[in-house]
Amino acid sequence: MIYAIGDIHGEIRKLRSLLDAIEAEATDADRYVFLGDYVDRGPDTAGVIELLLQTRDRRPNTIFLRGNHEQMMFESRQFFELADSTVDFETAANWFAYGGAETLASYPNSATKSWIDRIPAEHWTFLRGTGLEHRQGPYLFVHAGIAPPGATWTFGEPRLWIREPFVSSQADLGAVVVHGHTPSQDFKPRIMRNKIGIDTGATYGGPLTAVKLDPESPYDPDTLEFLYGT
Repeated sequence: MIYAIGDIHGEIRKLRSLLDAIEAEATDADRYVFLGDYVDRGPDTAGVIELLLQTRDRRPNTIFLRGNHEQMMFESRQFFELADSTVDFETAANWFAYGGAETLASYPNSATKSWIDRIPAEHWTFLRGTGLEHRQGPYLFVHAGIAPPGATWTFGEPRLWIREPFVSSQADLGAVVVHGHTPSQDFKPRIMRNKIGIDTGATYGGPLTAVKLDPESPYDPDTLEFLYGT
């Protein structure tokens, strides 16, 4: 089985609760797929990453995907540490406004360290090691989504950033896309014939959600199982 887990955003309590629920039933052969956005907004990004590292050590077949918030964090570092000309100041500064300040607050402060050095090297290495997609069975796991056939998308990598025209698309996407990124307004998973959305707004008061999938069986949206961390 695969347990795909939605956007965490520093919500350590909900992550612990969800992992407890999953580990109560998961076998050693089962795989966890985290869909990204581990950082920002919530109270304890540092604690979340530590728990994810522990999970990776226990379950080396775990997949960690990248979210747009990790991407913004990298781009901010590129600008301020490396003066990377491919990143402009507005892009670099946006990370702080969209949750980066909360991320930094979860790490010990030091007048002798830059904000970049406050984040342990092991955390940077973990975040850099995240991927953009994972395919298994009938499922494609990504953070945000993919561009539907015939659609035009120009704002960065769609697997990190896309919302519409993906979210409402009923087109054949070549796989059942399991995604986060776009929080549901009712804090419930979005279930469609071509996709499953599991960002249920953990950082806005909703639960942290996982969907349980059998990659060896055809997709049946009417029999999906979900687990929740609250």
